[in-house]
Amino acid sequence: MNEGRKFFGMSNKQVGILAGLAGMLLLVVCIGSWYVLAGLNRGFSRPATELPVATATSTPLVLPTLTATVPPTAMPYEQVIPAGWKQFQSELVEIWMPDNYRLSNDKIRNDVSTPAIFEMLITEVPSKSDIYVTRVGVSYEPLTGNLLDEFLDAKLREIPGQARVVDRRAIYVNSVEARRILMEAHIDNVDDNSLTYVFLDGSTVWYVEYAAQINEFYELLPMFEQSILTFRIVR
Repeated sequence: MNEGRKFFGMSNKQVGILAGLAGMLLLVVCIGSWYVLAGLNRGFSRPATELPVATATSTPLVLPTLTATVPPTAMPYEQVIPAGWKQFQSELVEIWMPDNYRLSNDKIRNDVSTPAIFEMLITEVPSKSDIYVTRVGVSYEPLTGNLLDEFLDAKLREIPGQARVVDRRAIYVNSVEARRILMEAHIDNVDDNSLTYVFLDGSTVWYVEYAAQINEFYELLPMFEQSILTFRIVR
């Protein structure tokens, strides 16, 4: 009665053959697994080969020495004034320059465009150029905001496209904290370089700018850097 029954379309005879093949396949898999496991066990049972053992040596951890950033010791003011230089002084500030520099007249002062208030403008006399005057300007304005660097960021965003900042850094000028800004500009067919030192005195920002044509600027740079050491607020 069951001889004619089919499973998944196969007769009893076909199902029996498939079952036999499945059993043989299972046996092969089991035997193969046994050989694999036996081989692994033989490998584990071999005497251990002595291998050199790396000895870990402890390296002492040396922490970097943290030193506080402190301003350099100030030199006595009289010692930073070069021999033969001339004093330029107002009611608020003082600075020294070589003997061939003079306070500018009102006409030159009015030619300088700046939002800050000029305290003094010093020029080289005689000028080496008919179209350009090497100058030193001292000016000031009130600080807006709380931080000097944020204030300068806003100021530098306003500079004309003909000018660019080459270098900007925080420094000490004879133990007084300042900002040093080097700029290049090409205006009216003249290549102009300027070095500006920025000081914060309470809520007042002071600028000391040295400017010269590019072909003279780097020759005069050591003198500019010597002159800024003589700048001080005297009020």
